Amino acid sequence: MKKLRIAIVIMALANLVVAACHIGGKHTTIVENSNNSYLKIEYAGTVYFNGDGTAIQDISPGGYVKYHYNDKKLEAKNNGHGGVKYELYDGDQQLNLDSNGKRFIAEAVKMMMKKGHNPNCKQL
Repeated sequence: MKKLRIAIVIMALANLVVAACHIGGKHTTIVENSNNSYLKIEYAGTVYFNGDGTAIQDISPGGYVKYHYNDKKLEAKNNGHGGVKYELYDGDQQLNLDSNGKRFIAEAVKMMMKKGHNPNCKQL
C-alpha cells in the first residue's frame, strides 16, 4: 500500500512538471513590430515545451504554433503519432532539422516562453 501511495505521488509530481511549462488552451496571436524588427507568435490548442526550453515537446491534437521573427519562420503541429512536425524557413528557403534548424527551434521556443501568456513558464 505504501508503494502505491509513493507511485501516485510521483505520477502527480511528474504531471505538474510537464504542465508547468506550456502555453495555450485557445487561439492566441502576439504581434510586435518595432525598431525594424517583426515578431508574430500564433498558437492554437495547448503547447508543451521540453524541460530545457529548447523544443516543443507536445501539441494538443488539432493545435499548432506559427512563429515568425523577421525573415525566419517556424510552423509546428501535432503529427498524429505523439510527436511534433516542424517546418522551418529562412526567407523562402526551407531549413533542415539539423543542428542549425535545432538551434533556430531553441531560439524560437525561448522567445515563445518569454512572450507567452503563462508567467509561470520557466525553463525546468
